[in-house]
Amino acid sequence: MLPGEGSNVASKRGIRRDLLGLLAVLLVTAAIFWPGLSGSYLFDDFPNIVENPEVHVATSNWPDWLAAAKASPVADFPRPLAMLSFAANYYFTQLDPLPMKLTNLLVHLLNGLLLWAVLTALLQLWNARREVALPDQTIRWTAVGISTAWLICPINLSPVLYVVQRMESLAQIFVLAGLWIYLHGRLRISSGRPGTLLCAAGLIAGTAGGLLCKESAVLLPLYAFLAELLVLNFETPKHGDRRKLFAVFALGLFVPAAIGLYWLLPRFGPGAFAGRPFTLPQRLMTECRVLVDYGAWTLFPRPDDLGFYHDDIAISRGWFSPASTVFSAIFLLASLIAAAAWRRKLPLVSLGIAWFFAAHLLTATVIPLELVFEHRNYFSSAGLLLAAAGLILEIPPDLKLLRLALPMLAILVLGAMTALRATEWSNPIRFAYAEADQHPNSPRALYELGHTLTIASGYRKDSKLIEPAIQAFQTASGLQGTSAAPLASLILVASHTNRPVNPKWWENLTSLLASRPISVDDLGALESLSDCQRKGECTPQVQELLSAYLAALSHPGPSPGLLANYGAFCANALHDYPLGVEVTREALALRPGSVEYRIELSEIEILNGDASSALAVLESLKAAHLNQEQTARAANLKHSIESKLPQQHQGT
Repeated sequence: MLPGEGSNVASKRGIRRDLLGLLAVLLVTAAIFWPGLSGSYLFDDFPNIVENPEVHVATSNWPDWLAAAKASPVADFPRPLAMLSFAANYYFTQLDPLPMKLTNLLVHLLNGLLLWAVLTALLQLWNARREVALPDQTIRWTAVGISTAWLICPINLSPVLYVVQRMESLAQIFVLAGLWIYLHGRLRISSGRPGTLLCAAGLIAGTAGGLLCKESAVLLPLYAFLAELLVLNFETPKHGDRRKLFAVFALGLFVPAAIGLYWLLPRFGPGAFAGRPFTLPQRLMTECRVLVDYGAWTLFPRPDDLGFYHDDIAISRGWFSPASTVFSAIFLLASLIAAAAWRRKLPLVSLGIAWFFAAHLLTATVIPLELVFEHRNYFSSAGLLLAAAGLILEIPPDLKLLRLALPMLAILVLGAMTALRATEWSNPIRFAYAEADQHPNSPRALYELGHTLTIASGYRKDSKLIEPAIQAFQTASGLQGTSAAPLASLILVASHTNRPVNPKWWENLTSLLASRPISVDDLGALESLSDCQRKGECTPQVQELLSAYLAALSHPGPSPGLLANYGAFCANALHDYPLGVEVTREALALRPGSVEYRIELSEIEILNGDASSALAVLESLKAAHLNQEQTARAANLKHSIESKLPQQHQGT
């Protein structure tokens, strides 16, 4: 049943018609996305899923599932429900990406239904406040139209086909469900029935459930508050209900917001940007341009603008560097002023704009995240589409044909573009070439092209894919903002295919690592080079790799990951076991809960000849949960240690 009551409740015939229309929309959406389900993993899918052993649950043992729930690499935000969903996929289908992506698609379709329910309730409440109410059929089909456009919007493709962003889409199930429950409570209040507790329950349960998937769910109470402020105006038949709504937001929005800011701001001050190529002011200025781009990519998408990798965006070094920074800031300010000014005349437009800005409060402000990702628009795109629909609904009745043609044309264009993008995502090589073509100045896009071609070549030196891969790595290594990954890949590919390693690659790698703080991509590059040499798969170049590590360590405050990698390098390559122990202990002091660091420390302690210390480190793991691989490693180490201890005691 639709979430409406009273005179605006749709007839049963209208409901059936809506549901049939929605079913058709869901089927069309599934067909549009279907080609992309055959694609592969990419980017953060690897540390979160593919290379995360805790997610690879193969038993029904409770401790394994508990470990999976805690397996998010983001230590401050574990996201247990999302991680459990990945573990469930692995339990039934292992690492096959298709079932993972299919699950994402089902989540997306469910979100489309929830968005329709939210919009239906919102539009009914808005229509009841209009001087001249629109026909009920117009309200129902407006909700269907916005939901359709949102489901097939190109900017919402990555939350479906980029597996790890199930975190975002899963969180939005709770956000949209909570918002629908809130608006359903408001419908009850508007009809003179009790509904305040329902409103509070929707906000509390929706936020709590969403936070188990991703922290963006914390914005749910703000979305509801903006709906009140700009559309519903806290109007209630009973004055007591109005006071109760104020209390709901005081306790559910303002108090938690104050607590959250008190906890958040000290953690994300200027020092938090040490690992980024931008400062806090530069980030805020750049995000002005990014938000304008998001709006254009949502409402007026072009194939050349969209893409997975957007690291080619120029950082704003000042308001006129580039000049589009100041104009973007002016446009955003004008949009906010317009939203406030149109609050009474065009409340849906005001609310849509406000929802867009609210959805980016976490990702476009002070937190030192990367600058651009399309999946951050999963909720905000609904706001912009609502604003566009609000304008279309104001078209005079005598231009009814225009009011019908505009949304239909928009839906056709959006669907066609999403279908094109889904086809690009259907094959790893096709995807890599498409990204590199659309973003030729993106270091990541060029690097991923080279990486994809290298994997497809099987490292066969006679493969026709090796030369294009090397060319892609060389191009990526020369781009502004590149990481150490392309240079490291040149060294790795040359070593694997019996080609000469150009000394200039090592020189450039060391210079790059010395020039700015180390990124996650840099760390991965060093780890790959270390592993390759340790396993004997690459030509031993210990001195060159040592120089690279020392360059990376020359910056203050090295990360625990960098220290742990260097500790292993000291032990395995330099055979300087005391230094390896010292550096690994530094890494463990920075991340005391790391099981992997403790096992690595124990291994180095054994090499250092200190079996007692190695055993003490392993004993500290008794209270920790180890996955199957870690359990086997720890057992082997313990057996090795116990066989050495008597000899050590005899020697003393």
